[in-house]
Amino acid sequence: MPPPDTQPCSLCQRLVPAHLITLHHLKPKERGGKAHHRTPLCKPCHKQLHATFSNKELDQRLDSLGSLRQAEQLQPFLAWIRKQKPDRNFRTSMSNTHPKNKRRH
Repeated sequence: MPPPDTQPCSLCQRLVPAHLITLHHLKPKERGGKAHHRTPLCKPCHKQLHATFSNKELDQRLDSLGSLRQAEQLQPFLAWIRKQKPDRNFRTSMSNTHPKNKRRH
């Protein structure tokens, strides 16, 4: 039986405290995503998605849990996060390959 006040993250599939769960729009809001397009993610996974991919990428090719779980860029992160204690939150930096990061150089 899962510990009380925990929820599974849809991406890393860890059971984390409910206060570390956020709702990710599988179809970004700016691209027409609605409330029913959301899935629960732990804060580290949610932050990592947005630090790695633009909303355009998320909309065009990563709009399902299956495609997110298979995304090559996320594999090292997913392998790492699954080993972490579920009650920890982590600092996240924008990926060097993120489109917004390229504009800064």
